Amino acid sequence: MKSKRHLLLIIICFMMIVPKIASAQYRSFILGIKAAPSISWMSSNQEDYNSEGAKLGFAWGVTSEFYFAKNYALATGLQFLYTGGKLSYPEIKEGEEVTLTRDYRIRYLEIPAVLKLKTNEIGEFKYFGQIGLGFGVRMNSKGEDEYRLNGQTILVDYTDIDSDTKLFRSSMIIGAGVEYPFDNNTSIVLGVNFNNGFSNALKGKNSVNIYNEHRAKTNFIELSLGVMF
Repeated sequence: MKSKRHLLLIIICFMMIVPKIASAQYRSFILGIKAAPSISWMSSNQEDYNSEGAKLGFAWGVTSEFYFAKNYALATGLQFLYTGGKLSYPEIKEGEEVTLTRDYRIRYLEIPAVLKLKTNEIGEFKYFGQIGLGFGVRMNSKGEDEYRLNGQTILVDYTDIDSDTKLFRSSMIIGAGVEYPFDNNTSIVLGVNFNNGFSNALKGKNSVNIYNEHRAKTNFIELSLGVMF
C-alpha cells in the first residue's frame, strides 16, 4: 500500500512537471524561403569617382535558423543577390579623356551569418532584430556605358565586365522585422535589412590616372518577405 502511495505521488509530480518542461521546449532548427525587392547603390571614396543614383535590385533564396535558446538563433542560408548601381569617373576613350557613366548589374551568391534576437509573442506577433555578416561570390556582372565624345552621346549596351569586378564580396547586415505565427510550425516573416558592403567590388586601374584603382562598394536596403516552416 505504501509503495502504491509513493507511485501515485510520483505520477502526480510527473504530471505537474511535464507541462512546464513542454512549455520550455523550442524548435532548434527552422527552414524557410524568402524574396526581397531592394534599392541598391554604389559608393566610392576614390578621387573623381561619383555615385550616380540608385537602382532596383532583388534577392531570393532559402533561410535557416539554428536556435541555441528560445529567442536567440544563428540565422544563415543561401541567397541570390541582384544588385549594382551607377558610377561616373574619368576614362580614356578613342584617345580622348571623357567622363564615363557606367551602370553596373552584379549578381552574387551570398551566405549570411547573423545573430537573430526575438521577443516573446506580443499580441499575435513576435518582433526581432538581427546583426551579422554576409559573404558573397560573384556569379556574373554586366555594365552599360555612356559618355560624350566629339559632341555626341555614345551608349554602349550591357556587356560582360567580369574582368572589372572582384570575385568575392563581404558585408555587414543589420535588420529588424516582425513574425506572425499562424500555426505551431509555420510563420510569415516581414523585415527590413541594410546590407552594407565593406569590400571593394571593382578591380583594375583607371586609364586617366594609373595610380588610381577602380574602387567602389555595393550597398542595398531590402524589404524581405519570408515563410518559415
